[in-house]
Amino acid sequence: MAASRNGFEAVEAEGSAGCRGSSGMEVVLPLDPAVPAPLCPHGPTLLFVKVTQGKEETRRFYACSACRDRKDCNFFQWEDEKLSGARLAAREAHNRRCQPPLSRTQCVERYLKFIELPLTQRKFCQTCQQLLLPDDWGQHSEHQVLGNVSITQLRRPSQLLYPLENKKTNAQYLFADRSCQFLVDLLSALGFRRVLCVGTPRLHELIKLTASGDKKSNIKSLLLDIDFRYSQFYMEDSFCHYNMFNHHFFDGKDGRKWNHCFLCKKCVKPSWIHCSICNHCAVPDHSCEGPKHGCFICGELDHKRSTCPNIATSKRANKAVRKQKQRKSNKMKMETTKGQSMNHTSATRRKKRRERAHQYLGS
Repeated sequence: MAASRNGFEAVEAEGSAGCRGSSGMEVVLPLDPAVPAPLCPHGPTLLFVKVTQGKEETRRFYACSACRDRKDCNFFQWEDEKLSGARLAAREAHNRRCQPPLSRTQCVERYLKFIELPLTQRKFCQTCQQLLLPDDWGQHSEHQVLGNVSITQLRRPSQLLYPLENKKTNAQYLFADRSCQFLVDLLSALGFRRVLCVGTPRLHELIKLTASGDKKSNIKSLLLDIDFRYSQFYMEDSFCHYNMFNHHFFDGKDGRKWNHCFLCKKCVKPSWIHCSICNHCAVPDHSCEGPKHGCFICGELDHKRSTCPNIATSKRANKAVRKQKQRKSNKMKMETTKGQSMNHTSATRRKKRRERAHQYLGS
């Protein structure tokens, strides 16, 4: 990682020395969009080029999309640089260490437990900016802790959390309530029912408060924000940890990370690449070739399936396969039913807990 940091310092030093000649950095689109960009702790990096007096240099480099200071994210890699397996493994380990301490699922589970606590046991550590469960109290005994956290305070997490102030990463400039109320009234008057709040937690809060206080209001909101601290205050359908600079969701719907393909216009698995032959994303070693015409039963090209002489044999074979699948399906259903009956009590408790959370917080 030291070599990467020195490379970034060299580029920045050249940029600072050439400021008098109107130099700077520009984001450029890669020549091959199918090739995934290397990852830093903030998701896929962006490709930059140094520009001096309107002329681009020949060598381009990848750097973090969210941070403009190498002290916050020191990722640097030349576009044509080849990395060894050891360096790639070290980078992946570094990216994992830089992730939030709790996963999205863990945050939701803690949140559901927290709102069930009596008022006297609801505590918030202002030093760590974290909701505390009784098991956490000992670790935060010497910190500045706020007690008796009410449901009203939980509905306004932006007033509990300290605003981030680093202008080179993700400094927060929160809307005033008056501005948020104007926007909510405008959205309601225009008839909008779904609102996507990108980096606007105050607006998200007021929309949810309005929906919980007015039964006639059916506006729903989803907050997308790079500040992972908000994940401890919302259910999965109200908040996503998101980097708007590279359109990166830190957690997929099933807990896995996904990449967005701008050619397919959808999110795909990180291991998939865009195939120019198939014109869609697939695994790297997939087969692009296949029978475009002909019979699907015998593979001959001189007739179709409906006129295949082996269609009768195929139908009998398919019928036997369907019966076998049906027997396996019935067996799996019986086993699933037994498992469900054993887990019915715990599933009911989780369902009731989520229903209470929605009832308390109007989400």
